[in-house]
Amino acid sequence: MVPNRKHFDEDLKNLNLKVANMGQEVINSYEKLISACINKDNNIANDIIETDKYINEIEISINVDAYLVIAKQCPVASDLRRIITALKISNDLERITDYNVNIEKYLIKTKNDNEFFLKSIIELTTHVIVMLKDIMIAFESEDITLALRVDEADDVLDEMYNKAIKQMINIGTSKTDEESEEAIRTVLVLKQIERAGDHITNIAENIVYLVNGKRVELN
Repeated sequence: MVPNRKHFDEDLKNLNLKVANMGQEVINSYEKLISACINKDNNIANDIIETDKYINEIEISINVDAYLVIAKQCPVASDLRRIITALKISNDLERITDYNVNIEKYLIKTKNDNEFFLKSIIELTTHVIVMLKDIMIAFESEDITLALRVDEADDVLDEMYNKAIKQMINIGTSKTDEESEEAIRTVLVLKQIERAGDHITNIAENIVYLVNGKRVELN
């Protein structure tokens, strides 16, 4: 079957638009995380958990569209690469959102009155938001250079994470039982943020694959 190029290009464009929209929703959810921390507002946290359902629906829609394009158009290798990349990136974005939901559940279950703990969460989350914005720009513009810079930003995130973890361990072994318990919970939260960075690096790898057809290990 010879694909109708005009329709096929429109299908690919719509697929990429859905991935871009999904990325923006993920960015919005992490910006809400910062707002929830600053304002100590559990209503925001609950809203993010609800938003996760919408982001999941976008991923399902991307999967359906991708499989339909493959079935209808029988794409050649270079076009198939674009479809596969959209599927992989949407999967990573969904996982990144799951981490945020886990963090929100933590915020809801704790008193959230320790400014030091919240400050650590905000600092790492702010860095992740910058990474998310840059990686979505790299995806939409197919910019390998920017994608590789995002990978370097993940190294910085890892350094921030390791520094914060050491601080939390010191608190956990030297402070009151209540502060120690919250420090341990914060360690679990920071791990979620660090894992989000790993998945952003996965997206960078897929952008490199999209552009030049080569698989690279960046993380």
